[in-house]
Formats: sequence, C-alpha cells, structure tokens
Amino acid sequence: MTKDQLWEYALTTGAWIWANSLPLAQVLAALVTAVATIALWRVTRVLAVETTTLAKMTAQPFVVCWLESSTASAIALNLTLRNTGNATAFDIKVRLTPALADKPDGTPSGEDKETAFDTSLLPPGQMLSIQGAMGPQAHDKVFMAKVSWSSYPGSSERETLEYTFEPKDGFRGGFNSKGIHDVAQELEKIRKQLPK
Repeated sequence: MTKDQLWEYALTTGAWIWANSLPLAQVLAALVTAVATIALWRVTRVLAVETTTLAKMTAQPFVVCWLESSTASAIALNLTLRNTGNATAFDIKVRLTPALADKPDGTPSGEDKETAFDTSLLPPGQMLSIQGAMGPQAHDKVFMAKVSWSSYPGSSERETLEYTFEPKDGFRGGFNSKGIHDVAQELEKIRKQLPK
C-alpha cells in the first residue's frame, strides 16, 4: 500500500464513521442500557429475596429458659421459660440436664437425670416459671438446656436450641428483690419495735 492509498483509506473510513456516528452512538447506548437493566434486575431480585427472608425471621418465636431469682425467697431460683421472639411458640419441650433438685435435701426426686417440661403454647414476650430450686443447691452447677418449639400447632418442623448456662447468671441473691414473706417478716419486726 502506498502513502496515497493509505491516506485515501483513512479518509474514507473517517467519512463513513462521521456519516454513521448517530446510529453507532444509538447502538452503543442500547448495549449500555441492556447491561444496566440486567444488573438492576439482578440486584432487585437479590433484595426481594433478602427482604422476604428478613420478614419471615422477624415473625418467628424464639424460646429460651434459665434460672433467675425468685420473689418467693432471697435465695430461691425459678426455672423460667421465656418467648423473646415476635410470634407465638407452640408445642414447647424443655429438657434440662442435670435435673433440678426438688426435695428439701437438695436431691432430685426419683432417678431422673433431667428436668423435663412440655407446654402447648407461649405467646411472644411472655414468661412462664416452671420449677423452683434453692440457690445453694444449684449455684455451682452448669446446666445443659435443650429447648424446642414449632411455629404452628402440631407442626413436624421444629426449631431446637441447645446451650449451657450457670444459675449465677440470673441470681441476684435477694439484693434487688424480696419475697412477700420477707417483707411481711420485716414489717412485723418494725411493728414490734414501735412504742405502743
């Protein structure tokens, strides 16, 4: 190719591009719009799936149990079941190992190795005291809790939560709460000290 032919080819190509610049720009804009539309569809789909998942998760029951200070006595503990979720829990089963002491001498009745409790439902934000225990008899133990529940009555699909806890986590030792019996005894003492 000579210099003149090369120059002629460049002029012809430039003229063709100049004459067709508007259609080329339209094709390029259509390609960019198509790619952006596909990307927007993908992001919108992911967001819709995550929003649906989040909505399902916020309307779920979540049931836990632990030992907390009782209002009956300054050294007593209650095994408490609480639904901290946003929906009613059904067919709740609680298994606590080792078994809580329910005799005055601090031993469990029978040969039970676990404390078991079942209930049909627990509304959201509600608690249920299951069994009492004296703090000194349970204070140094580590309990394994297994709590299971379903979102619908009679459902075979169940949520299960297993964890360990120590009674000292919920024990206030009577510093913040006194039972009615303790208050009555203190009022009796005050009444006796007052002059007649």
